[in-house]
Amino acid sequence: MLEIVMQIGVLLFMIGSLAGVGLRVTPSEAFLPLKDVRFLLVSIVSSWVVCPLVAVLVLRILPIAQPYAAGLLLLSLAPCAPFAPAMVRIAKGDESYLAAFMVLSAVGTVVFMPIGVPMLLGLQVSPWRIARPLLLFVLIPLLAGMAINTRDPRAAAWLRPKLEKLTAIASLAMFVPIVHLFGPGIIEAIGTRAIAAQVIFLFVVTGLTYLLGLSLRDSQRSVVTLGIATRNLGAALAPIAAVAADERGVVMIAIGALTTLIWSAVLARRLGHQQRSVVHG
Repeated sequence: MLEIVMQIGVLLFMIGSLAGVGLRVTPSEAFLPLKDVRFLLVSIVSSWVVCPLVAVLVLRILPIAQPYAAGLLLLSLAPCAPFAPAMVRIAKGDESYLAAFMVLSAVGTVVFMPIGVPMLLGLQVSPWRIARPLLLFVLIPLLAGMAINTRDPRAAAWLRPKLEKLTAIASLAMFVPIVHLFGPGIIEAIGTRAIAAQVIFLFVVTGLTYLLGLSLRDSQRSVVTLGIATRNLGAALAPIAAVAADERGVVMIAIGALTTLIWSAVLARRLGHQQRSVVHG
């Protein structure tokens, strides 16, 4: 029963979060920042070149059990958690660029994860098996939200708070069973190198992204840095059954939810303080 509740919670959380982002923007608002070539290049290189490469290097330097490794590699291909908007607001980032980054992340995850998973994990997995849940639960909800906002902004404004409440309930329905079901596995992971590998991965990809974004305005660099510092739990979980042989893959992703939440909250406050210092300076 708890597993069913968790699965329903994950699906509703993914759908609600991505649809909620879509309800806030129109296609023109979301795609306009993507005409900024520097922003586009930094986002793509950081998301789908830097992150997978760093994950592979970390796993070579710090080998861990295959299911843990699979979880980390899936997280490396899934940038930008649904809670990224809250972090970007704390950091005083540009919310129009955030919408663009989330659209790019959703589309890019659907495109690159089916290609990257077989390559990085050395598995014979059908790309469609990986892409199908991502299309259904990541890209389609985002585009549906944008379509509603474009067609009827009043309906989108009425729907947003209700969807936010549903998403909050879904997050509880997701995290409570995860803690109950996989709590022992998370505690067991403390005795392995899995948590250390994940922490090193987050620190390195965040630092490299920040350096790559030095050519961007501070408000834009905050968006990309926080988008990379957070990992999309739902997108990483979607294909987990195809790549991990036991529950340790899910445990690694559950650990990722906690580490990215803590790390991005600390980072957002730091970036927000830096932004205020620049403005007042």
